[in-house]
Amino acid sequence: MKLKQSAIMNRLRGGFSSPQNAAGPNVNINEPQTMLRPHSKRMPVTTFMRDTFFPGFDTFPTKHVLMDFYKNKQRAAPFVAEGARSVNVRRDGFKTQIYTAPFIDINKPYDVDLLQGRLPGENPFNSGVTPEERALVHMQNDYNELDDQITRREEVMVSDLLQSGTVTVTGYIDDTATQVRTDTIDYGFDNLIDLTGSGKWNQATSKKYDDLDEAVSLVRKAGYNPEIAILGQAATRQLLADERFTKQYMDLRFAQFGAINPQLNLQNGNGYAYIGRLTELGIDLYQYIAWYWDDTDEELKPYISPEKVIVGARNIGEMVYGAITQIPEGSDNFVTIEATRVPKVTVNRENDTKKLLLKSRPLPKPFDVDSWAVINT
Repeated sequence: MKLKQSAIMNRLRGGFSSPQNAAGPNVNINEPQTMLRPHSKRMPVTTFMRDTFFPGFDTFPTKHVLMDFYKNKQRAAPFVAEGARSVNVRRDGFKTQIYTAPFIDINKPYDVDLLQGRLPGENPFNSGVTPEERALVHMQNDYNELDDQITRREEVMVSDLLQSGTVTVTGYIDDTATQVRTDTIDYGFDNLIDLTGSGKWNQATSKKYDDLDEAVSLVRKAGYNPEIAILGQAATRQLLADERFTKQYMDLRFAQFGAINPQLNLQNGNGYAYIGRLTELGIDLYQYIAWYWDDTDEELKPYISPEKVIVGARNIGEMVYGAITQIPEGSDNFVTIEATRVPKVTVNRENDTKKLLLKSRPLPKPFDVDSWAVINT
């Protein structure tokens, strides 16, 4: 969604976000003043997990979707004696799951008071910017912010699915994050290696390479070649601090078991770090360095739990999006839209207010829940 801003930006300095309207120091109008360029920070949005494991997407015309999963066993053909009848091979069935794509419906309101206030960086005196022009700037920036929030929620859903095999959906009724209902979408994942006692990675007796090898084997038994391992912060530190691990599998000069080759890929404080490669296992090691704000607990949380390690193949699923049914402005009829994002603008002429709404029904769809494994270190 793009809103033409025409010549507005020529009269304003820099990019803008929604004004906070916080009370500032008193201004002496008898002294010359200088309006500096505003500092407008758009928080980073990272999609490392979604792009790595669920890069594609599809839409469907309903809010419910059926998924059929067919997986045959790795049978070897039986021998048959000469002259005997052929042997019937058992036919493997498939499993059907029904999922309801979670509903996201968020908005930004506009009223006369908002549009009478100046934008960040706007000249307080005779700026020449009209309330109508401020509305366009607000709506463009607000659309970007709402889209960013939905993208972060998709990244949270993918991260939760990969770590636990479930996606928790909590519905709210207002911006104070009042919980009204919590549902769990369970994909039936069970490739979890839960370490205990002396096997935990914070213990000197742990066998980290063996744990990674076991996770790789679980994925290979399902018919996939794992390519990547994503480690939480604590798991990364414990792995690199284990001299026995690094010397035996990373530091041998002429034996190419693996290599430590740290490379940092950051964008505005968020991103991921490439740690190195375990050549024998065929996996690259990464640490995901990104956070999101959890309104329920009111704190920043990492997308990957500090003690978790995810081992899997790339491109193991896709994002699917349910349809949005709504009544567009200026129409009396319902319209069903298939899209990843569905914007809408509503107008209340009695109160002279307007809302920009953005809706979506995202759902991560793994092709096979056996295509990755998780180590709880």
